[in-house]
Amino acid sequence: MFRLLILLLLLPAPLMALDESGAEVFDYISRWGTVSFTHLEHQSRIGDCLACHHLGVELGGCANCHGVIPGLPQLKDVLHKTCTDCHWKKKGPTECSGCHDPERLDESVYND
Repeated sequence: MFRLLILLLLLPAPLMALDESGAEVFDYISRWGTVSFTHLEHQSRIGDCLACHHLGVELGGCANCHGVIPGLPQLKDVLHKTCTDCHWKKKGPTECSGCHDPERLDESVYND
């Protein structure tokens, strides 16, 4: 009986990892041009939710912790490292304009 209870408690986690009901596209606003992240496309290419959701999908996306919880790396730094590393391995875009939309550039970058 105890084993069945444990199994029932653990079963939703893998099912949530396969859930495709999340947002199709996430827009990360950046001064260097908004990054539109196509979640379902990346999910289908990578196949392992833990590649990005390293603490489990229950915690949500990167922005739920990074940039919010003191002491954790900032969201921008995490996205640059995680995305760029994966793009190098999977032959995705590695130039800035491959992810950042230069049409949606914040003019303040010219004041830096």
